[in-house]
Amino acid sequence: MALRFKKGVSFRGVQPEMAIGLHAIEGFFKKNGIDDLWVTSCVDGKHSKGSLHYVGYAVDIRIWAILKDRLRWFVDELNKEMGSDFDCVLEPDHIHVEFQPKEKLNND
Repeated sequence: MALRFKKGVSFRGVQPEMAIGLHAIEGFFKKNGIDDLWVTSCVDGKHSKGSLHYVGYAVDIRIWAILKDRLRWFVDELNKEMGSDFDCVLEPDHIHVEFQPKEKLNND
């Protein structure tokens, strides 16, 4: 299993939560028989205004190794695996994964 980055992908500025998330995503891919996890975008690239990519809380993952008839299932299961602090969204040519907690920590 290898975590690979498309040429030109910048990892500079990726937040620790997203780096840990990539490790979890890598494990999920391995568990589902996919040997290489390709990251196609981190803080680089062009994204919508306000995208979490620009602040290091989102990555895009290549989907080429996932059978087309299993894509929806795969992303649904990845969402379950990642938990409520992450959102995994199937886009036309990649999976967008972002760290976006729904609840604030209670530090009382």
